[in-house]
Amino acid sequence: MLALKNIKVQRGSKFVFLDFNTKIQSSSLTIINGKNGSGKSTLLRVIAGLTSLESGQITNNGCSIFIDKEQWLQKLIFINVKNGLSNELTVIENLRSWVMIKGWVANKDDLIMALKSVEMDKYMDIPISQCSDGLKKRAALARLYFSFINPVEFWILDEPTNELDYLSFNLFQNLISKFVKIKGSILIATHDKQKFKIKYNSLNLDKMS
Repeated sequence: MLALKNIKVQRGSKFVFLDFNTKIQSSSLTIINGKNGSGKSTLLRVIAGLTSLESGQITNNGCSIFIDKEQWLQKLIFINVKNGLSNELTVIENLRSWVMIKGWVANKDDLIMALKSVEMDKYMDIPISQCSDGLKKRAALARLYFSFINPVEFWILDEPTNELDYLSFNLFQNLISKFVKIKGSILIATHDKQKFKIKYNSLNLDKMS
């Protein structure tokens, strides 16, 4: 279980979170929602170790995630709204580059299987610059496949359903169900809460402000 205790996060002169406390259940999907400006993206970045705290603690099963930040980052896959794709590279080159940055080993078959998980294999040699927003999102979500061949415990995803059509959304839900079945924990910030047909926990930041 992730536990956030007395979290303070400041942006400029404003506190985004002030003495914020919550617990996030392991081995499940948690959807974070709230109005624009409620701090959804900031909360995800804090948990991913990418935004610093003014004060407070975040623990995973009782141990601080900040004791070894590199080890923590290896346990998770973080995808934000910008997707982290290079326009100069093809779909499969982007995926290969991301895997190398993570320090993992993947052969071409692994990369193709990852792309197949979101039905992107037929686009693998297309430059990202020529892909629609929906295809770019699916190219980014193909990274999630590597959770099943590497010791990943957490997905931290910021608006992952933006630009997804009905088919793509269902493919994404299938990946979620598969990851939860192997005891994975998923945090999603989204405005599309009502679209999910699978079991989830809810964290509404509007009710905690």
